[in-house]
Amino acid sequence: MTDNLNGVAILITLLNILVYKLQEVQTKLKEAQTQLQQAQTKLQEARKTGLREAEKTERLPLSVRQLCRRFSLKEIQCATNDFQEEFVIGRGGFGLVYKGIIDYNQGDVAIKRLKLLSKQGSKEFQTEIEMLSQFQHSNLVSLIGYCDDCEEMILVYDYMSRGTLADHLHKKVRKGESSLPSLSWEQRLKICIGAAHGLDYLHTGTSTENRVIHRDVKTTNILLDENFAAKISDFGLSKIGPANQTCTYVSTRVKGTPGYIDPYYVSTHRLTRKTDVYAFGVVLFEVLCGRPALDMSRDEDQMNLAGWAQHCFKEGFLDQIIDPRLKVNISSDSLNAYVDISIKCLQYQPKRRPTMAEIVVGLESALAMQVKSRDYSLFEILPTDYPQEEGDCSMLEVKNIDHNQGNEFTGVGTVNDSNGWHSKKQKMTFTERISGLLSVTAQAFSGEKIVNFSNVSQRKKQKITLTKKIGGLLSVTARVFSVKRHAKTSNVQKPWNQDDVLKSSNLKSFACIDLKIATRNFCRDSMIGEGGFGSVFKGWIDENTFAAAKWGTGMAIAVKRLRIEGYQGYEAWLAEISCLGTLCHPNLVKLIGYCLEDELRFLVYEFMPHGSLDNHLFRRGPDQLLTWNLRISIALGAAKGLAYLHSPEANVIHRDFKTSNILIDSKYEGKLSDFGMAKDGPENERSHVSTRVMGTCGYVAPEYLVTGHITTKSDVYSFGIVLLEILTGRRVNDRNLPGQTQGLVSWAKPHLTSKRKIKNVMDVRIEGQYTVRTALQASSLVLKCLSIDPKIRPDANQVVKELDKLQNL
Repeated sequence: MTDNLNGVAILITLLNILVYKLQEVQTKLKEAQTQLQQAQTKLQEARKTGLREAEKTERLPLSVRQLCRRFSLKEIQCATNDFQEEFVIGRGGFGLVYKGIIDYNQGDVAIKRLKLLSKQGSKEFQTEIEMLSQFQHSNLVSLIGYCDDCEEMILVYDYMSRGTLADHLHKKVRKGESSLPSLSWEQRLKICIGAAHGLDYLHTGTSTENRVIHRDVKTTNILLDENFAAKISDFGLSKIGPANQTCTYVSTRVKGTPGYIDPYYVSTHRLTRKTDVYAFGVVLFEVLCGRPALDMSRDEDQMNLAGWAQHCFKEGFLDQIIDPRLKVNISSDSLNAYVDISIKCLQYQPKRRPTMAEIVVGLESALAMQVKSRDYSLFEILPTDYPQEEGDCSMLEVKNIDHNQGNEFTGVGTVNDSNGWHSKKQKMTFTERISGLLSVTAQAFSGEKIVNFSNVSQRKKQKITLTKKIGGLLSVTARVFSVKRHAKTSNVQKPWNQDDVLKSSNLKSFACIDLKIATRNFCRDSMIGEGGFGSVFKGWIDENTFAAAKWGTGMAIAVKRLRIEGYQGYEAWLAEISCLGTLCHPNLVKLIGYCLEDELRFLVYEFMPHGSLDNHLFRRGPDQLLTWNLRISIALGAAKGLAYLHSPEANVIHRDFKTSNILIDSKYEGKLSDFGMAKDGPENERSHVSTRVMGTCGYVAPEYLVTGHITTKSDVYSFGIVLLEILTGRRVNDRNLPGQTQGLVSWAKPHLTSKRKIKNVMDVRIEGQYTVRTALQASSLVLKCLSIDPKIRPDANQVVKELDKLQNL
């Protein structure tokens, strides 16, 4: 009994302990829950406070906030069902565009939600509101309002049901969405005229004091409403420019879309209304050709539409790049007027480009000619059995005019051979020509049913008079006997072949382990340079065997370890070997060998103890000071190297001539380096090589920027920039300077011909080391090299002679 009682007592004690422990756990749990609730309450209060602060934050100045309606974020979320994916109608670098409904009586709207970007995004957001709130025009997209709640940047526009012009020309088709019907030529002309009216209003009609420069004219920024009326959109990059046409707006940074950017703007940083005109010229050719301004899927010479179109125009086969969907309906007179105004827009010199008002006139003339052609078309009298493939009479006659020299030539018909433009006659037999002619004659006089009346009403079909038939017959007769097919002339180089390049070079093939030993395993202390290509290390090898040597003994070398990022890096490595492995000249940096192991690629050069020219010119320090005589000597050496490259023996265009690619040896001789962008020069009596535009901003020749055509004179232009940098001690572009003085060429040019002003641009560190006479001779050579017309520039041999004279003065 006692044992039972003891057991019960123990059990009761254990239960009490358990209950106590449970109560203790429950107490702690309640305390934890209370703390959690308090933390959640504080977090919610912090969030509410943050939202209130965000809502109070005035991203926009009060003057801007009052310009148009301000939507709340809740209103925008309701309109887009909280930004549902199914409402998205457009995507871009800026963010997404949604279709929505505001107030239900407003109709559909387009809601652009910008990404939460940096300060630059906020600036563009503000600019868009300012521009579209102040300026109203039927050819500008209408801004309804904006939302800037909770750090959002949202713009609300009128909805453009037909999308962008790019959608109809090529954008959606390229993405596999082929549902959009093709625009007719008349529709395209009317769209271009509408867009031109919008730009003309911005340039001349906004006020008496200021004018607007859009700065991002392109087909994706031309929207179409339900009636295909064009409206200019996206004013985030726009600038307010001076009302005076002769003045310029100087921008510190070049902005825009590749393919549309004015090369003059790139070269000089001078933004004018003619910058928009150049971009609109690209748009006009997009409309004509039905392809984007930049198409990286094409051959190098055809990637840039502006350059390719100008090349085709000069060669006389522009008809071959016209959108095939247009060829049947477009009239030759309309096309001539259209091409004439389009090609003028792409002139390098802004003064030679038309104003937007003149463009409107030219386009309206093209439209009037097209409308007039409805009454009678040459194609209406073609018989069904006419040999279209053998003698393509649908080939359009394009009148081309060289606006610089006033020479005329046509894509089909007579060619002015004195200009060197040639075309091959289509091989159409005499029997076929006579057969086609007789067939046309028979139908013209027999009153048979006419074939192609797609653009003519039934009433007009019945009123084709005998005079019209005879006129059409004579026109077709002329075409039958003069049809020409133009050979596509491109000079695209074949890709480098690694085995062929390595076998043809007389270079040492290094093992990677040897280069590691020579450079002390590429340690940081051995590094002597770094750039986009990779890193350069100093090393030592035996002078005779080229085996790795003890540090500081033997022959010093520079080992460039390439950063291989895709095909371009690999191509640059092979190009360097191809050029320097087969060429030899005292003023070219000597390439000793290479290394190729797995994905690793190295180039081994002779070591240049005094580094690159840009280090001496732009890095201020007592050890880098170059005297006047040394500067001219280095320039002369570089010119000799360039002259050798351009000689028939080498026939190479450097394509990236600049101060950082001129290295200085122990005797202060200038030597050219870095041939990764080099191209073989033109062959078979051709004047240029068509290629993708590559090089360094500021050094690239203007005609190369515009057309994609590179010549030896393009290198001479770059040499002119380098020589100007040598004289002034200033970089070609220096953002640390005040806006109007950042561009070296535009700042220095006014001083280069004046005895009184020349000293204002000369490097103060060489003051007293030259005479005014020698400075003027050097600056005269600079101006010759920088001539806009490549034909006026001297060749490299002439540059050598001029510098040699200068050195001996």
